[in-house]
Amino acid sequence: MIVRIASVQVPPERIDEIVSRYRETVRPIHQQSEGLRNHYFLVDRHSGQMRIMGFWDSQEALEAAMPTLEPARERLWSEFQETPTLEAYEVADQIYELQ
Repeated sequence: MIVRIASVQVPPERIDEIVSRYRETVRPIHQQSEGLRNHYFLVDRHSGQMRIMGFWDSQEALEAAMPTLEPARERLWSEFQETPTLEAYEVADQIYELQ
Protein backbone atom coordinates (compact mmCIF):
# COMPACT_ATOMS: atom_id res chain seq x y z
CA MET A 1 0.00 0.00 0.00
CA ILE A 2 1.15 3.54 -0.77
CA VAL A 3 0.18 6.67 1.17
CA ARG A 4 0.40 10.00 -0.63
CA ILE A 5 0.43 13.06 1.61
CA ALA A 6 -0.03 16.69 0.60
CA SER A 7 0.91 19.27 3.24
CA VAL A 8 0.11 22.95 3.04
CA GLN A 9 -0.17 26.00 5.29
CA VAL A 10 -3.17 28.24 4.57
CA PRO A 11 -4.83 31.17 6.31
CA PRO A 12 -7.09 29.53 8.92
CA GLU A 13 -10.09 31.55 7.77
CA ARG A 14 -9.86 29.92 4.30
CA ILE A 15 -10.00 26.30 5.48
CA ASP A 16 -13.75 25.83 4.92
CA GLU A 17 -13.55 27.43 1.49
CA ILE A 18 -10.68 25.14 0.45
CA VAL A 19 -12.41 22.02 1.77
CA SER A 20 -15.59 22.98 -0.06
CA ARG A 21 -13.73 23.48 -3.35
CA TYR A 22 -11.90 20.18 -2.83
CA ARG A 23 -15.26 18.44 -2.46
CA GLU A 24 -16.41 19.96 -5.76
CA THR A 25 -13.27 19.48 -7.86
CA VAL A 26 -11.02 16.71 -6.57
CA ARG A 27 -13.23 14.44 -4.49
CA PRO A 28 -15.33 13.22 -7.45
CA ILE A 29 -12.13 12.10 -9.17
CA HIS A 30 -10.92 10.37 -6.01
CA GLN A 31 -14.26 8.57 -5.71
CA GLN A 32 -13.84 7.13 -9.22
CA SER A 33 -10.15 6.26 -8.89
CA GLU A 34 -9.45 2.54 -8.93
CA GLY A 35 -7.07 1.50 -6.23
CA LEU A 36 -7.84 4.35 -3.81
CA ARG A 37 -8.67 2.64 -0.52
CA ASN A 38 -9.33 5.67 1.65
CA HIS A 39 -8.78 9.40 1.76
CA TYR A 40 -8.53 11.89 4.62
CA PHE A 41 -8.50 15.69 4.63
CA LEU A 42 -7.02 16.80 7.97
CA VAL A 43 -7.05 20.40 9.20
CA ASP A 44 -5.80 22.38 12.17
CA ARG A 45 -8.23 25.30 12.33
CA HIS A 46 -5.96 27.23 14.69
CA SER A 47 -2.72 27.12 12.70
CA GLY A 48 -4.07 26.64 9.16
CA GLN A 49 -2.05 23.46 8.61
CA MET A 50 -3.68 20.96 6.26
CA ARG A 51 -2.73 17.37 5.47
CA ILE A 52 -4.43 15.44 2.71
CA MET A 53 -3.76 11.70 2.79
CA GLY A 54 -4.69 9.13 0.17
CA PHE A 55 -4.19 5.40 0.74
CA TRP A 56 -3.59 3.55 -2.54
CA ASP A 57 -3.38 -0.18 -3.30
CA SER A 58 -0.05 0.30 -5.06
CA GLN A 59 2.27 2.79 -6.72
CA GLU A 60 0.83 1.64 -10.05
CA ALA A 61 -2.72 2.50 -8.92
CA LEU A 62 -1.57 5.96 -7.88
CA GLU A 63 0.25 6.51 -11.16
CA ALA A 64 -2.78 5.33 -13.17
CA ALA A 65 -4.93 8.00 -11.46
CA MET A 66 -2.47 10.84 -12.07
CA PRO A 67 -3.62 11.90 -15.58
CA THR A 68 -7.07 12.85 -14.23
CA LEU A 69 -6.18 13.58 -10.62
CA GLU A 70 -3.28 15.99 -11.09
CA PRO A 71 -5.05 18.56 -13.34
CA ALA A 72 -7.93 18.79 -10.84
CA ARG A 73 -5.54 19.08 -7.90
CA GLU A 74 -3.53 21.79 -9.67
CA ARG A 75 -6.71 23.75 -10.49
CA LEU A 76 -7.80 23.58 -6.86
CA TRP A 77 -4.55 24.95 -5.49
CA SER A 78 -4.09 27.56 -8.22
CA GLU A 79 -7.41 29.08 -7.10
CA PHE A 80 -5.88 29.67 -3.68
CA GLN A 81 -2.30 30.41 -4.77
CA GLU A 82 -1.01 27.71 -2.44
CA THR A 83 1.50 25.00 -3.28
CA PRO A 84 1.29 21.85 -1.17
CA THR A 85 4.33 19.66 -0.75
CA LEU A 86 3.72 16.09 -1.92
CA GLU A 87 5.26 12.96 -0.47
CA ALA A 88 4.55 9.27 -0.96
CA TYR A 89 5.39 6.44 1.40
CA GLU A 90 5.09 2.68 1.32
CA VAL A 91 3.11 1.30 4.26
CA ALA A 92 5.51 -1.07 6.01
CA ASP A 93 3.11 -2.19 8.76
CA GLN A 94 -0.49 -1.67 9.83
CA ILE A 95 -2.77 -2.79 12.65
CA TYR A 96 -6.16 -2.64 10.90
CA GLU A 97 -7.04 -3.22 7.29
CA LEU A 98 -8.52 -0.09 5.70
CA GLN A 99 -12.03 -0.61 4.38
